[in-house]
Amino acid sequence: MITINKIIGKGANRLCFEHPEDNSKCIKIAIDSKSVIFHEFDVYKQVKNYIGEYLPKYEDKMVHTNFGIGLVCQAIKDDNGQFAKHLSYYVKKSAIDNNLKFQIINFAEDLIRHDIFFYDFNLYNFVVQIKNEKKYLYYIDLKSFENYKPLTFLRLEKIITPLARWLMKRRLKRLLSVTKSI
Repeated sequence: MITINKIIGKGANRLCFEHPEDNSKCIKIAIDSKSVIFHEFDVYKQVKNYIGEYLPKYEDKMVHTNFGIGLVCQAIKDDNGQFAKHLSYYVKKSAIDNNLKFQIINFAEDLIRHDIFFYDFNLYNFVVQIKNEKKYLYYIDLKSFENYKPLTFLRLEKIITPLARWLMKRRLKRLLSVTKSI
């Protein structure tokens, strides 16, 4: 069992801890439902061959921690050793350069091209790593894969691909409008 204690991030459904034995990794723990962690692990395996350049690397197995089952993945850090900042930081600072804009657009196009349906493009679900003075975009929240909160109970987007694509494109347009306006 791994004893974790240094929280480096908190979302609605998970806590993220620095790995106590390897500071190049972190461990994600579910706050309420363990299924969130297992879902994220399964999603990673499904999409890594298509959008892997925008994802932290995940280990092949879960670990047992003092907080329960954990998912180990790469900690995205800048050259200075600090954890990468959220995309929201760069939007607020008007620090979205052309290279970062290109990566955001390419990420969106890859999702659409491969019919990979994520729906949560909150600016806090992305981090930007500074490496060799360049910015690299990472999407760090895989739980929204094929998990749209529908207006109806039918969840038609699960069975009608054009509807799923349309819903995702709407959300991507919002992301692009926020980041392109800078």
